[in-house]
Amino acid sequence: MNLFFKTLLLTSSLLFVIAPAQADEITPKTPTNTQVNIKLKGYIFGLRVMRAEYQTQFSNTEYNAQAELKTSGLGAFLKKFKIWSATEGHFDGTELLPSLHVQQNMDKKNRRVHMRYNNGVVETHIVPRLGSQGKPPASPQQRFESDDTLSALLNLMMRGTKTSSEVCTGKIPVFDSKQHYNLRLQKAGTRRIKQKGFKGETIRCHVFYEPVSGFDPEDLPSTEEKSAPIIMYLAYFKQADIYIPVRMTYKISGLKAVIKAREITITHNIPTPIHTIKELSNVKNPLRNSISSTPDLAVE
Repeated sequence: MNLFFKTLLLTSSLLFVIAPAQADEITPKTPTNTQVNIKLKGYIFGLRVMRAEYQTQFSNTEYNAQAELKTSGLGAFLKKFKIWSATEGHFDGTELLPSLHVQQNMDKKNRRVHMRYNNGVVETHIVPRLGSQGKPPASPQQRFESDDTLSALLNLMMRGTKTSSEVCTGKIPVFDSKQHYNLRLQKAGTRRIKQKGFKGETIRCHVFYEPVSGFDPEDLPSTEEKSAPIIMYLAYFKQADIYIPVRMTYKISGLKAVIKAREITITHNIPTPIHTIKELSNVKNPLRNSISSTPDLAVE
């Protein structure tokens, strides 16, 4: 399947969930951090082929994020796979500064990726090793000044309230342990969304995928793929003061993929500290509520 869509699936793990009209809200007594837990489902040709869960926890000074993604496969369009990832970092009030990132592929190769950000360098450890770092490979500066995939998603959600003054504007540089690319955001009006799990006003956001370095020639998107944006519909959630994509669509050459938010839980002032990646990297799945079954093909 198209590289852009696969990348957004993995990142973005991309995304999210919603309960009727608003997210479920839990407010414990002891004040500390905000936690957002999101679940989503993805469809191709009306068939459900993906389930994902994304959880992030953030305060005024730090954050973490975890995600798990499973696909059932759909012939040549999408391979069956399972992957989880986790990230932690600091927040300086305007920028997310990742410090550690772990990714685990649960396929035959069982590839594991560790990225540590330190003193202007990203130390990358990949087992088994990749056959190539692209032509040309991403430079040390490009790697360090980019977000990992999970931080990029949180960055996008925080735009308009925390990481920028306006929602869906600017570029988000990303480094995924090999490829360096930009997600260019462009507002395209508003739309009222009505679907299972969410009903309300959204901002239509076009997300363009711009490869920069770390790509092998066969991995570069075509002209058509680069010009076709992922269309995200962002809804503002006052409970967490962020914008959450409640729906994403991508259409190219007769193929249409849709990712829908199905459930979101926002927990204010959780009485537990933000977990560190040292804890997360030692478990098979960092999410407390994992996806228990492999997604099956189902007509919505």
